[in-house]
Amino acid sequence: MIKTLLAVAAIVTLSACSTKPAVNPTNVTSSLYSTPNTGTVPVTITRDGGIIGSACGINVRVDDNQVAKLRASQSISLFIPTGRHILSIQTGNMCGGVRDAIDVTLKQDEPKKYRIGSDMGSNVQLLPTL
Repeated sequence: MIKTLLAVAAIVTLSACSTKPAVNPTNVTSSLYSTPNTGTVPVTITRDGGIIGSACGINVRVDDNQVAKLRASQSISLFIPTGRHILSIQTGNMCGGVRDAIDVTLKQDEPKKYRIGSDMGSNVQLLPTL
């Protein structure tokens, strides 16, 4: 019985540490890519909630332009010109300087959504989502 209770406690503790998709993320604004124009595509990037990495901000970049620093459960909506771009994220040096990037091709009338998640191994990923 004690072993079962310890196993359940361990599972609950570990699952509380993983990130989870944000339910009602707080919106962040950017001075770049903030206005919808002809030839732009809506791109939303949302950082997961949860404890893992929550003390560290994650810098979001489009090509070589920093557009936001997202904290846990924050989101940014951007209007990026159609074509090929690199979306990248990076934690600060105090949080390991972890990076991830994806190559995207944006097409008119095809909005995109991405999420930033972390796992127990301190891996931070930028992933497409619905």
